[in-house]
Amino acid sequence: MSKISFVSLSRLKGAIKKVSRELEFHGFLDDAVDEVPVYWVPAGGAHGWQGYGGTGCIYVPAVSVMRIYEKLRGTYTSLADVVRHEYGHAVADTHRGLIRSREFSGIFGGSHDSFEMQEFDGEVHVSAYAAKNSAEDFAEVFMCFLRHKGKLPAELDYPTIRQKWSFVRRLGRAIQDGRRRWY
Repeated sequence: MSKISFVSLSRLKGAIKKVSRELEFHGFLDDAVDEVPVYWVPAGGAHGWQGYGGTGCIYVPAVSVMRIYEKLRGTYTSLADVVRHEYGHAVADTHRGLIRSREFSGIFGGSHDSFEMQEFDGEVHVSAYAAKNSAEDFAEVFMCFLRHKGKLPAELDYPTIRQKWSFVRRLGRAIQDGRRRWY
């Protein structure tokens, strides 16, 4: 069996730098998002997590149970995608007026704070994890949006996903324009 993937501090710094450029390009990197600290921690269950509504900090473990599990299954989540996803949560946390809106709830099928799980549907969700709840759905769409440089890939081009993609694009513009609410 191959070695378990370890996240070094230098790898994490490289991923943060890459994702910061993506955030800036799409209008998400305002002062509030730029000030969200990212901490490298020794170990954790998840690939990473964000202290939504609390500290606001992003944490990425050097060793995670999920990374070990993925290694055993033969799957892989890139460190950049973990950072993108967690910054999605950080954007939602720092721009609650835009996220706690009818606009968000209508597109993501519930409020951001809802813990209602949906059944995975590839025409509605960009990943199985996105079906966990509307907050994870948003973070997964946000991650894909950054990874694909804002261009919706053909394999995800379904009406519901297109609406979510459009929301993320408009969110970046709203943040760039300094808006705190949609209307």
